[in-house]
Amino acid sequence: MALKRKLTFGILLFLTINALIGTGIFFTPGIAASIAGVNSIFSWILAIIVSILIALVFAELSSIYPKAGGVYEYSKRAFGNEVGFFVGWISWVVSNIVIAMLVVGSLDYLKILFPISDTIKLVSAISFVVFFNYVSFRGIEISGKILLAFSLITLSVLCLIGFSGSTAINLKNFSDISLTKSTVFPIVIAMFYAIETFFGWESISFLSEETKNPKKNIPKALFIGTLVISALVMFVIFVSLASVPAKELGSSSYPLLLVASKFFSEKVVRLISILVVLTIMGGAASWIITTPRLIYAMSRDRVLPESFSKVHKKYNTPYTAIILQACITVLVIASGSYKFLLDVALPLAIVMYSIVILSVVKLRIEKPKLKRTFKVPFGKILPILLVALLMGALIISSTLHSIILGFILVLLGIPLYIIASLGYHEKIIKYFSDIFAEIHYWANRFMIEKDIVEHILNYLSDVTVERVLDLGCGVGVVTNRIAREVIPPNGKVYGVDFSKRALRIAKKIAESRDIKNVEFIHENFYNLSKNKKVNKKLRKLDAVVGVGVLGYIDRLEFILKEIRKRLRKGGKIYFVDYDYPGHFLDKPLIEDNRKIHDLFEKFGFKIRVWRQKKLFWTYVHIYGEKI
Repeated sequence: MALKRKLTFGILLFLTINALIGTGIFFTPGIAASIAGVNSIFSWILAIIVSILIALVFAELSSIYPKAGGVYEYSKRAFGNEVGFFVGWISWVVSNIVIAMLVVGSLDYLKILFPISDTIKLVSAISFVVFFNYVSFRGIEISGKILLAFSLITLSVLCLIGFSGSTAINLKNFSDISLTKSTVFPIVIAMFYAIETFFGWESISFLSEETKNPKKNIPKALFIGTLVISALVMFVIFVSLASVPAKELGSSSYPLLLVASKFFSEKVVRLISILVVLTIMGGAASWIITTPRLIYAMSRDRVLPESFSKVHKKYNTPYTAIILQACITVLVIASGSYKFLLDVALPLAIVMYSIVILSVVKLRIEKPKLKRTFKVPFGKILPILLVALLMGALIISSTLHSIILGFILVLLGIPLYIIASLGYHEKIIKYFSDIFAEIHYWANRFMIEKDIVEHILNYLSDVTVERVLDLGCGVGVVTNRIAREVIPPNGKVYGVDFSKRALRIAKKIAESRDIKNVEFIHENFYNLSKNKKVNKKLRKLDAVVGVGVLGYIDRLEFILKEIRKRLRKGGKIYFVDYDYPGHFLDKPLIEDNRKIHDLFEKFGFKIRVWRQKKLFWTYVHIYGEKI
């Protein structure tokens, strides 16, 4: 089931504004002023220029590939699946950190009004995350309306501070401004923090498959939204530095409230504090609602476990991805303060944006004829200069501690990629099959042979079978038992697998037990017809069996068609696969008996499905005959 296109340009524009504003404007004016003083105004100008260029990058790429995967899709198209996965994974890690950062930041502002304990703060943060994940689950329409309200609050707060603050402007505050060699480093470092204000382009690109006319509306919303936020942010920063001395602004944890206190009464400042809390929470809500679409897209492409690509039948939302998102965000929230989370997120985000920016260059060179609604000016040179600036800022601004921690978070994605690839990536399947061949043998001896082999043997013993194919035979435990106990001496069992090491073990077992009516074939499942010698052998079969093989077959319909072609009429099939609790590791097909029946019946098999429950998984027995 696919996502539904319901978002119009107007709603999308407000969602972009809400996503981009984040917490940066409410915290980083103070951080930037503490680093570069009044010269931080140059940092903000530089951050705005960089942000507009990045917005153009996203506009160009989203006009070419309007997919829910966003940054993952762009990087995959430019640099391949592996790079695409890591960019998508980094984006997801950053999203979780940003959500936590926004929630923590909003509650820090709330503390100004209501002193709250750390326990209440944590419970409030978790409640907020759970609530907005539920809103996300209920559908993009209701989510869009709520985020629209947050966007209006955001614009109102910034306009209120900006226009009211303009009455207290004192240009003498800029008397110490200077642009010299000694001020360049502080300006660049401050820019590194200021740019977080504009993070969020990727979250809007995740909505591409729920947007009407995405090739036009996504790029336009990204570009116009960035321009609106840039103008508003620059106005507020100018007013802040002009109304409050940079040294005083830099010493404040809540710089915009300090600005507001210069010309508003205490009651109005408290009201503004409440609106700021709502604004920051709105930014968090935007990320919460959009980010699961990235996990959905990556799972659909099978670089993450396929179970996260499920779409709810009623609400048309990626509900399993939303559940995962909620769980991880709750864990991240308890991990640190706003500044700590910011220090971890920034280096990862810069790396992710840099690869996405370079995707423009790669695609311009390799696919120049692709239709582009929006284009980055000087698309082969400017992106490289932009990446150089970002990486330079990263090098001089980040601590080794935050880089190492970010690197560890990225590495955590590798096991998930391997788990997903074990069902589809041929090289990884072969690699792990070879490495764990001996372990596979003992696991088969103590589990497969004990739990399910007897069922297969009993089923085949009830009919006359002389020629049997064991598809994905591995170390040959099932193959050798069938050859020894079911097949007559003049019959033959063929065990096919693409792990040489596993087949060597299978052959040794057969030789040690003097089993001669068995033959092991080293071949890819999809190439059986291409190998003329093998193709000739595997004809007019009486039965085809397979244990744990369905989870490793990508093109299952192709394989079922091949099996039907090789079986005689009335020929038997017997497959056994695994259904795990929570369905994290299994294919969606395995979870649903109806889907199994429909698929096998489509290719001319009359089958039965029996589920044999065990402590940690359920064996799914699929058996029947060709009709």
